Amino acid sequence: MPPLCYNLPVLELPDDVNSYIKKRLASALTPEMLDLLVRASSLAAEHGWHIYLVGGYVRDVLLKIPDYDIDISVEGDAVALAALLAGQLNTSIQTHQAFGTAILDLDAGLHLDFVTARKERYEMPGALPTVEPGTIQDDMARRDFTINALAVHLLPEGPGGLLDPHDGLLDLHAHLIRVLHDGSFIDDPTRIFRAAKLAERLSCKIEPHTLELILQAVRDGALYTVSMARISRELLLILEEPGADSILATLDKLGVLASLYPGLAWPYRPGHIRPTASERITAAQRRDTYLAAIAAEFAADPGEAERLARWLKLNAPHIRLMRDAAQLTQLWSRLGEEGQSPSQTYNLLRDLDANALEAYGRIEALAADAVPWQRLQDYLAKGRYVKPSVGGDYLKRLGVPQGPVYRQALEELLAAKLDGRVEEKEDEERFVEEWLKERSLRAE
Repeated sequence: MPPLCYNLPVLELPDDVNSYIKKRLASALTPEMLDLLVRASSLAAEHGWHIYLVGGYVRDVLLKIPDYDIDISVEGDAVALAALLAGQLNTSIQTHQAFGTAILDLDAGLHLDFVTARKERYEMPGALPTVEPGTIQDDMARRDFTINALAVHLLPEGPGGLLDPHDGLLDLHAHLIRVLHDGSFIDDPTRIFRAAKLAERLSCKIEPHTLELILQAVRDGALYTVSMARISRELLLILEEPGADSILATLDKLGVLASLYPGLAWPYRPGHIRPTASERITAAQRRDTYLAAIAAEFAADPGEAERLARWLKLNAPHIRLMRDAAQLTQLWSRLGEEGQSPSQTYNLLRDLDANALEAYGRIEALAADAVPWQRLQDYLAKGRYVKPSVGGDYLKRLGVPQGPVYRQALEELLAAKLDGRVEEKEDEERFVEEWLKERSLRAE
C-alpha cells in the first residue's frame, strides 16, 4: 500500500507533458517493472490490443507520490493478457471474468491489476454498474474524478503520451476534486466518501459545483440507494486514514453522517481527536481508535452504540468494541475517583473488551484527564497481565472442599497481588492460608 501524503506542493504544469510523464515514470518505476510493462505491451501488440497505465497510479506519478498499486487498462482481453504474462513469468493470476479483470501476482507481495477497458451504465441509482467492453476513452469516462481519469499509453518501445480527456491535469494543478458529470453521485453515492477522502489525502478542495452536487445528492436521499455494506466499507477505509478526523468533519458538514444514522456526528475540530503516536500505529489500530471515539458519543446508552455498529453492518469484534467503548465512557469518572487501588481499577475494566480498552487508550485528547488516563494506561501496560502463581491446585492440596470459596479465595489473592500486598509465591501461599484460616475453611 502506498504511503499517504499530505500538504503536497502545487504541481507545476510542464511545457511538454508527454516528455515529463516519460521521465517521471522512468524514475518512479524500477527497471524490473519497466521491463515487465514493456513485455506486457509487446504481448498486447501481438494480439492487436492496446494497454494503458491508468487512474491513481498516473496521478501519483505526476505528484511524485510513491505508489505500488499499478492498474493497467486493456483495449482487448485483459484476462487473456494477464494469463499470457503469468505463463512467461511462471506465476499465478486471480480472475474475475464477469468484470474482465485479473490480478497478476509478483514477488515481494506486489501485483499488477489488469482490467478490460469498459463502458458502464447504471440501471438504477446506487446499483452496481452493468459493464461491456469499450475503448480507453470509455474507460476514462467511467472514472469518479477528473484527477483519476488519466492514462499513459504503454508501447513495446516504452511509455507513450498522456491521455487526459477530462482536463484532470489542470485540476491536479489547482488541487481540485471534480466529478466528470452531474449524475455521478446519483449513479454511485459512495463517491461522496471518496471525494472527502481524496480532498484530505491530497490537500485538495472539492470544486464548488461538485460540492453542490454532493449536497443535493445527500438531500435527495441518494445514500439510501446503496447497501449499508458498501457504505460501511468506505467508512472503515476512511477511518484508516491519518486524517480521518478531518474527513469525518467534512462528512458531518455535508450531512452524510446524520443521513446514515440518527444522531451520528463528528463534533470535533480537525486535530482534536487523533490517536496518540499516530505515525507509529497501524491502519487497523487507527480505525479501531476512531470507532471507539464515535461510540463514546453514544455513552448515555451503550446499547445505542451497539445498535449503531449493527446498523453499519460491522463485524462482531467491532460491535463489541463500540459497545464497550461507550461503556468505558460511562465508567470514566469512576476511574478517576480519589484513592482508587489498582485492584479496584482492575475490577472496573476486567470485563470490557480488550480491543475497546486499547482503542480508547489511544485517544490523545483524553490524556488531559490525567488520573483516569494514567490508570487506564497502567491497566493496559501491567494490570491486565497480573496473574498469581498460586491457583486452585494449591487449594486442593490444602484440602479445601471445592465450591465458590475457590473463586473467592483466588479473587482476593489477585487483588492482593495487584495492590502489592504479596509478591513472591511464598507470600501468595501464606496469604491464601491466612485468608482460609480466618474463615475456618482450611481442612485440618
